[in-house]
Amino acid sequence: MKSKKRLLPLGFIAVMAGLLIASVAGDPAGAWSVARQGWDHPTILAEALEDFLCQNLPFREELRGTALRLRMVGGAVQQDGIFLVEDGLVPDLVVTSDTTIHRANTRQILAAIKDASSPAYLMLIPTACAIYQDKLPSYVPLYQQRSYIESTYKQFYGSAVTVDAYNALLYSDSSYLYYRTEDNLAPLGGYALYQALAPRLGFTAKPLQQFAVSYDVHDYYGDLYARWGYGGVRPDVIVTYRDVTGGHASRVLHWERFSQRSYGTLYPREAAATGRGTDILLGGYAPRVEIETQGARSSSLLVLGDRTAFAYLPFLAGHYQHITFLDLSLLTASEIAAFDPDDYSQVLFAYSLDTYLNTEHPAKAAELGKEGS
Repeated sequence: MKSKKRLLPLGFIAVMAGLLIASVAGDPAGAWSVARQGWDHPTILAEALEDFLCQNLPFREELRGTALRLRMVGGAVQQDGIFLVEDGLVPDLVVTSDTTIHRANTRQILAAIKDASSPAYLMLIPTACAIYQDKLPSYVPLYQQRSYIESTYKQFYGSAVTVDAYNALLYSDSSYLYYRTEDNLAPLGGYALYQALAPRLGFTAKPLQQFAVSYDVHDYYGDLYARWGYGGVRPDVIVTYRDVTGGHASRVLHWERFSQRSYGTLYPREAAATGRGTDILLGGYAPRVEIETQGARSSSLLVLGDRTAFAYLPFLAGHYQHITFLDLSLLTASEIAAFDPDDYSQVLFAYSLDTYLNTEHPAKAAELGKEGS
């Protein structure tokens, strides 16, 4: 009996030793670096060894997946404010208790609209947890996004035309409105918003069948997956939709403070080749993006928004000769002041509720057109 009791700890030690040897064999240079840098500092050595094993431990993905399945059997489907929904991730919307933030955003956007003569439009975009709430656990206390949007829109009556993004997404025929591994709208979510924007902006949306579908990037894992820390998630496919009716050739200009980049297409493959897979959409994110389209109607649109814009801007491009997108959070007051809303046919304020409720960036719209004043 005693011999059997001894075999269990010895077997455990043997397994751990085998895993350690396999980890070192997989990355001998990394193992030597850990030993060389931390041999005389036990605390540093322990931390470095832990990081090394996390990166090199055999079957680590399988172990993470097993841990996830055990958590799900126990009823847990949430980690770090992220829900596992079927094979995708849905982040919860956590709203700051500082209500002065969103009140200031509303007040300053209204002030910017009052100072301009160009027609103004407002679109507040719900996050994934609102649209997918029927797939989340019933006990989860979600922020009432629909109610907030409706109450905020009432303050803009008579000043701006509002766009019902909530129902456009909720009643969309597509089930792939948001990325599974990234906290952003997928292109089909952008198309749903494009359909909602079209009648408000004064044109007819093109049917989806008019766009050629291209599956450009496979096995894409975004920022949500990095936060999740477990398996059980299907990677995203970055899809692009190109208008096949002809007559429209678009050029995209990226402006950053010390550099500019230009692309001859809405979906430059070279942008995604060395960066994030989503960079194929308009060449990736930038503080200011200019889209020029030949053959489109001779009107211009100024868009003040956030990352959600890259889902619907490619669809809007065919309806405007010129579109300027600005992320006010990445621009200085003087840079914002250089843009006058009256230089554009229409002005669209479009923000996700996460941005509108939790950041002061939309309030910077009050600086528009102030250059020289």
